[in-house]
Amino acid sequence: MSHQQGSTLFTLSQLKATRLGNEREAYIYLPASYPEQPDKRYPVLYMHVGQHVFEPTKANGDAWRMHEVLDRLIAEQLIDEVLLVAVEHKYEEGKSEYFHELSAYPVTCVGADYEHFLIHELKPCIDRLFRTLPGPEHTALMGSSAAGVATYNIGLRHPEVFGMLGMLSPFFVQVDPTTRVETRQYRLYEQAHPGQKLWLDIGGMEGFFMTRHVKDAVLALQALGYRQGEQLYYLEEPGAAHTEPDWGKRAHMPLLHFFGRPAEPVSVQLHGPETIGVSGPTSHLNPIVTLANGLSYTDLSGMYEVSQPELLAVAPDGTLQPLAPGNVEVRYRCGELEDRLTITIVEALSETVILDIEIEVPLETPDDPFIYATFPVPKLRQGLYGGKIPIPRGLGFVFPISRGYDLQEMEGPGQPVPPRTLIADRDQTVRYHVRCWSDQFAATSALGGM
Repeated sequence: MSHQQGSTLFTLSQLKATRLGNEREAYIYLPASYPEQPDKRYPVLYMHVGQHVFEPTKANGDAWRMHEVLDRLIAEQLIDEVLLVAVEHKYEEGKSEYFHELSAYPVTCVGADYEHFLIHELKPCIDRLFRTLPGPEHTALMGSSAAGVATYNIGLRHPEVFGMLGMLSPFFVQVDPTTRVETRQYRLYEQAHPGQKLWLDIGGMEGFFMTRHVKDAVLALQALGYRQGEQLYYLEEPGAAHTEPDWGKRAHMPLLHFFGRPAEPVSVQLHGPETIGVSGPTSHLNPIVTLANGLSYTDLSGMYEVSQPELLAVAPDGTLQPLAPGNVEVRYRCGELEDRLTITIVEALSETVILDIEIEVPLETPDDPFIYATFPVPKLRQGLYGGKIPIPRGLGFVFPISRGYDLQEMEGPGQPVPPRTLIADRDQTVRYHVRCWSDQFAATSALGGM
């Protein structure tokens, strides 16, 4: 299919992944100039979970809409024209092609076999069929969540293939929402690769996909030698959730880093907690610098001044060390740009808050012991789930209520429920009502076709 700007989308089928023992599709984006300039060669961006990269295929309509992102950036001459190859994900029970060796789940990690498919089967095919610039300096790999971990492993293992790595909300650490036990799903590599460009980010409303897990990995990469603003950018997006639309909204930023040109800072905004405790959970500031081309990043080498340094210390990476109760003003500076934030320091804050939750569901809901508001909510009686649930202080959630993967609450046929939001900043009571479930309509449709 063609788009308003003249770009084209089409599908390559029956691509063999020999070590995985399956075939899959790849969805290709060609920029408008591709058929018009037969002598021109193009950089290539490879993306995982290709079925969600362009048009919606989920019942709730979620998708990255990357063709629109690329069309806009190219039309505004912010990036060079690129090809995009979106690789279909093949789910197989008991296996994960996105983890190489470390997974919190009882699955066989076949990431090395998926890596073999990308590097030795798919990429040679793309380079043969299309006019690509095949070198690593022109080849990017990008993915989110578990596919962000795949990008991390594949790209850092093979800098001679992928010179640019985009990791959006990478699932680096799994947190058991009941016990809060954390299991790391990535390993640290031993050296940086000169010239390789990295983008990592995380949203502030991703619940148990915690900002500190990604930030810790970024600081480790910087310790290896990846330099902020040259090779590496990190962004903590305050209101963003763990969804395809949210990733699509900020996907232009890694593309500007990979395929765009340098730009100067034009604004800064300092984000952070209003209240922290001398005793309690560790908090941090999030100074966001925006460049003239639209790229925003979190400054992990910040310059801060504190009105009363005897009450609060701030590390360059934004980590806060409260020393005594009181009110302080923090000033952040980036060149001539600055922003300020007032913080109240109290004696103590609890590590967790108590969420008193009740969820009313249809009486015909299957007899599941739990449903999910991203975290499990136990059954109280037929038609009602709830309880008093401890949540780590400061986590933000954007979610539908569900009974598991792809079994979400709905307003009606083809009508997803608007996302619910919850910020665990205090003890609170919440009440929700589920009208119906997505599989109710599937069952009704199947009966109607009999």
